[in-house]
Amino acid sequence: MELQLNLANLHADSVGAAGVTAALLKDAAAAAVRALQVLLENPHGWPLGWLNLQARRSELPRVMSTLDAVADVETLVSIGMGGSGLGTRALAALFAECIGPGHYLGPSGQRLVVLDNLDDENTAAVASMVCGRRTALNPVSKSGTTLETMANFVTLLNWLGERAEVVVTTGEAEGPLGRFAAATGSPLLPVPADVGGRFSVLTGVGFFPLAFLGLSVDALLAGAEEARELLLTADAGKNPALQLAAHLFALATQRGIPQLVFMPYSERMYDLGRWWVQLVAESLGKRQRLSGGIAPTGLTPLVALGPSDQHSILQLLLEGPADKVVSLVEVETPPASAGTIGDPPPELSAFGYLRGKSIHDIVRAELNGTRGSLTNQGRPNYTLTFPRISPEALGEIILLPEIVVGLLGVMLDVNPFDQPAVNEGKELARKLLGAG
Repeated sequence: MELQLNLANLHADSVGAAGVTAALLKDAAAAAVRALQVLLENPHGWPLGWLNLQARRSELPRVMSTLDAVADVETLVSIGMGGSGLGTRALAALFAECIGPGHYLGPSGQRLVVLDNLDDENTAAVASMVCGRRTALNPVSKSGTTLETMANFVTLLNWLGERAEVVVTTGEAEGPLGRFAAATGSPLLPVPADVGGRFSVLTGVGFFPLAFLGLSVDALLAGAEEARELLLTADAGKNPALQLAAHLFALATQRGIPQLVFMPYSERMYDLGRWWVQLVAESLGKRQRLSGGIAPTGLTPLVALGPSDQHSILQLLLEGPADKVVSLVEVETPPASAGTIGDPPPELSAFGYLRGKSIHDIVRAELNGTRGSLTNQGRPNYTLTFPRISPEALGEIILLPEIVVGLLGVMLDVNPFDQPAVNEGKELARKLLGAG
């Protein structure tokens, strides 16, 4: 794997009483290995198709042929909520030039818009932007009935009229979106039945818009495939997914630290943090136990951005309740650089020590300073390092947290692949809008 994981500052010999001991880690690692066996055997019949990367590779020819059908399109608007948009947005932000929130420019001028919220002003702005452009709409909904997705899709479809090309991504050929595709002759990309929404970025859900943007989805999948063998080995001494799951489980259950802060020191990675928040919160926040009975549980994910949030949340992390573990995320070689800093004006001579350094040099110093401060204050933290942002590394950064969250679900005695509580609010909203 290209990604590097440093867990040393989660240990008691680094952060004191808040860290894990060898004895705690031994028990937690054994629990993680047992959880991995549950995932591999899948006695609960969970939707684990996201681990079947050979099947995901078989989707690529259909994705690429669909891409050919929109070869003359300048702008693609991918419309989806939650897992139907967050993963795409996360990888697009890492790969392409971000020209606005949810707006990305590919290397050959392709423009991707990920519309993953329902906001009248934002939808109006997207509608105004795409009018006059060669545009394709890509509504993404596994059920084909997602209220927010359909509202945005129908609105843009009405704005564009006959000029709009449509590529539908859905898991229900007989659902509303599937019927629309059949009636209009629009291409349809299937969402696999055995892949849940928040685990679906390495399917046609993410493959199509990312390939349109110019990302090599073949290399993206190859990175995940290469990592899969290591991440599914039962050797806790070698498998970083088992190691991370064991540490986080021990901290949550034995040290009372159930809050996880994802803090990248790269703006490109902020949307990756938003995807990670959904993955953790929706997977692990449950009250029904696998073993029976009701006992609300879960880990609370938060996302911050360094160095910016050193001026906001860091004070809480250092001196507030000792209930958070911080994941510091760094990129050793950024995709672009503003160059080295020259001589400051005489009035700013106090900053002469910056001469010859790059912005990236300063960011890394700030990350190291934050890491040292957290450690000195006895606050558990670990570091995830990208040597470089490559399609292969992007495949790894998707698969690693997916497997870790699956393991933690089993270890916490919950089903990490459903989301039963969110449906009530959706149904109430439909009734208020007059739906049958």
